[in-house]
Formats: sequence, structure tokens, C-alpha cells
Amino acid sequence: MNTVDLVTWFQQNIDWNKYVTLVDTIGDELDERKLRFDKSDLLERSLELFSNNELVYVNLEGVDHIGPEASTIEMKYSKGSLFTLKTKKKKKHVSDLQLMNSRGSSAGRTLPAGYADYLLICDIDSAALIHKQELINFVVDAGDGLKTSKMPSHMVQYIFVPGQYKPQHLAESISYKKAKLDMQKRFLSQF
Repeated sequence: MNTVDLVTWFQQNIDWNKYVTLVDTIGDELDERKLRFDKSDLLERSLELFSNNELVYVNLEGVDHIGPEASTIEMKYSKGSLFTLKTKKKKKHVSDLQLMNSRGSSAGRTLPAGYADYLLICDIDSAALIHKQELINFVVDAGDGLKTSKMPSHMVQYIFVPGQYKPQHLAESISYKKAKLDMQKRFLSQF
């Protein structure tokens, strides 16, 4: 499966309306340091549900999902990574993305062989895909890991762009942070 075919599959098989609604609902509630992993888990896991389990969430190092024809996909979410936040103009370069944390020096390292075939870049209201072979040209040492640097936006294939999907405003406001605290209290009350 090539990048264009996988982009088409993502367009046809994932409910991006639900994704942008989830992102809008979460907002910046989970941006504090202690909750960032929860945000990442929610966004990554959501694509499995929003694809009717066609995109399988595996949560492995360097691979978040298994897609059609056993394609492997790593997902990175970054607000304002593809388009400017205010004017929604396509950025000249995709924002730098932390790809791996080596928990030590990453000097001289590159993406491991087992890293996903594709990088799925998700923004608030857009998403794009790039194949690992094209991505490698923009991977640099980030001191304690590997990140992208100055990746031109024309290198990615857009799955959807700002304005294509609008978040649905839920009748009842949902707070993940409150739901998590309530769950922890219920769990702890058993002891």
C-alpha cells in the first residue's frame, strides 16, 4: 500500500467528525505535564474506535496502529503543527515533532528498523501522512531523542484540512479530568 492509497483509506474509514469533536472537547484540559500521556492515549485509541476497529491500536514503541495490509502507523498530535492556529494557512514547514525519547543521548542514531512505516501527523482540525522513507530525511538528534526538523509541508499527504470537519458541540460538557478523578475515587473506595 502506498501513501496515497493509505490516505484514501484514512479518508474513507475513519470518522474524522468524531475526532475533531474529541479534540475540541478535550481542549487544553489535558495539557498539563501529568495529563499529557492521557491525552495521547485518548487521541491514539480514538482512531481505533472511530474506524470501527479497522485501524488497530497496538501501542508499541514506534508503532501506535496497524492499518490495512499490515501497514504500521505512528501517530503524533501537535496543536498547530500543520496549519497556523489563527488564519488556518498551511505552514511552510510542519512543526518539529518528537519522534522518540532515548532516555539518554541519541547522537548518531536514526529511526530503528521497527519504527512505523508511516507517520500520521494530527492537528486540531487536520491530519496528514508521510512514509518513513521520506520522513528519515528530516529526522535529527534532539539530545535525548529523535525529532523532525524543517520538514517541508509539501512532503506530507493531507488526509483532511481545516474547515473540512466541524466539531459537534455536545449537549453535556464532558470533562475527562473529572471522570478520571471520579474513577480513581471509586477504585480507592474498595480498599
